[in-house]
Amino acid sequence: MDILLLALAWGNLGYAAGLSYLRHVGGHVVRSQGAILECGSGATTLLVAMLCRSTDRQFIVLEHNKTWHDHLQRILDYLGFSHVTLIHAPLVDYEGYRWYRIPRDLLIDKIALVVCDGPPSSNPGGRYGLLPTMIDHLAGDCTILMDDTHRRAEQHIIDAWTECRCVKASRIGRFGTHAEVVFC
Repeated sequence: MDILLLALAWGNLGYAAGLSYLRHVGGHVVRSQGAILECGSGATTLLVAMLCRSTDRQFIVLEHNKTWHDHLQRILDYLGFSHVTLIHAPLVDYEGYRWYRIPRDLLIDKIALVVCDGPPSSNPGGRYGLLPTMIDHLAGDCTILMDDTHRRAEQHIIDAWTECRCVKASRIGRFGTHAEVVFC
């Protein structure tokens, strides 16, 4: 699959993941085993869906924006990606941050890989809520891939995770635009 064609076909170039990040995500999907969680949706959703199509892997996507959720659901339906669980998860207040409202009845395996590109950094706490809210669902060897780590807000989130949990982060990409976070 040509990742450049995927990115161009998806459009939304101002917000879509860069080619380096898409390649990095694709490599992790192929090498990892177990459930995948994506926070925020877009071109990465289609990439992961394509790579997981012929497997029995659980792929769950959280999207807070109802219009965007509905748009992506139509695309997934059109492409026959019924193996993707796309959840409209509005943002709700937690203690000191806003994060996706996770359905109580969500059955999820231990998550091996997280593709974290949401919620937006304009949201209080940005992507910080991933660890405090989902920690019980993450496998011990889970890898978190986060885009946009050249931005100060995302750097602060990784620093906060490092202070609270035993995690190690490596900046990836030519300009450190994304990061790989693993548990110690």
